[in-house]
Amino acid sequence: MTRKDFQLIAETIDELLDDGVLSPHEALLVTSRFKMRLAETNPRFDHKRFYDAATKSLPRVENNFAKSSG
Repeated sequence: MTRKDFQLIAETIDELLDDGVLSPHEALLVTSRFKMRLAETNPRFDHKRFYDAATKSLPRVENNFAKSSG
């Protein structure tokens, strides 16, 4: 699989999360499972990049902290 394929999958997970089809918990489980399986298809698979793309609609604790302390 290629980066383009990984991006499509990550964007789809994030859209399902953003649309409310997946709960945050479900999105994390799906993302984790895909990360494990996709890494098997490509030795250059970037776990962090995939996670960030698949969960960009999740509220980030670090962003909330930065806003409250800034």
